[in-house]
Amino acid sequence: MYPEESQKANPLEILGAWLHIWTPPRGVEIPPVPWRKIAIGSAIGLVVVGIAAAILVPRIDANKEQTAAEIAAHKERVRKENVARINRSQAAKLGEAKALAPAAGASVAEVEHAKGQLMNRVEADMYADAQARAKTGEIKPVTAPPECERAQGSPTSGPIGVFNCFIQTTPIKAGERNMAGALGYPFRAVVHYDTYTYAWCKAELVPGEKLVVSPESAPLLPPECRWPQD
Repeated sequence: MYPEESQKANPLEILGAWLHIWTPPRGVEIPPVPWRKIAIGSAIGLVVVGIAAAILVPRIDANKEQTAAEIAAHKERVRKENVARINRSQAAKLGEAKALAPAAGASVAEVEHAKGQLMNRVEADMYADAQARAKTGEIKPVTAPPECERAQGSPTSGPIGVFNCFIQTTPIKAGERNMAGALGYPFRAVVHYDTYTYAWCKAELVPGEKLVVSPESAPLLPPECRWPQD
């Protein structure tokens, strides 16, 4: 009898045999795994990967730094723009009603009446200002005159009165799940009873969003609309 002639396996069959996922039939020749070549090839591959990493990693890091710098610059630009907008919006408006001042020697009732008339003038000017702002699109249309009350902790007597005011834009009706209320804008008024002059400012609340201004760096009201405890 003649010995069987061995058959050569194709590359896929060889790989399958090396991975033990295919069993070659009798007579099919499977060469041994070339561990030495694999080791050399792996070493070369590691060198290539190392060279590529040495080239790419600094570029990636530089790109990350550039991106971070661009984001930081964008945030700072937006912050400055927002601060400028707030300062414009909060700019003080000044008024006077000296003709309403009580005469020297006026009674307590006459003084209080004159103060009431002065406050009516303040609220009227503030409302006209809000209506003018609405016409330019700075704020939404207002739908009711100001409601003012003394700022908490401010003096209830003396030459200066400090008032926090609210001007409505949208009334909210009471429902099964909510109380009646309103949306609108806050204002601040400082009234000088000794000179019958006054100032008012639209007050910009500190935003709750994460982008713009932290409470520590939020623009303050102008001096004309502040008092020592602000």
